[in-house]
Amino acid sequence: MNNKIKATLASFTLLFTSTSYAAMSEIAVCNDCSTQEVKTLIDKESAASIYVVDFVNRTAQKFTSDSDDTQPVAVAISVSELDTINNRYEYRKTHLRAVNP
Repeated sequence: MNNKIKATLASFTLLFTSTSYAAMSEIAVCNDCSTQEVKTLIDKESAASIYVVDFVNRTAQKFTSDSDDTQPVAVAISVSELDTINNRYEYRKTHLRAVNP
């Protein structure tokens, strides 16, 4: 009985983890970039939301735009989004922290 509960919980964990990976927006890696370099990188991307990850400074930022005409704006990253990014790059043995806009 106890093994069935553990197996069920493990299945749900894998299901929700894979779902959050699928729903994740684009992630761009820009190590030790200046503000202007980040802006140039974001302008090249076509997604409405983009995460910029910096492994040198151990930071993650989220930028979003409402339409194609507006410039992307930095917004706060939720705890679950940051956790998903950290899980995706777990092999780097680096824990990223969110940069407040």
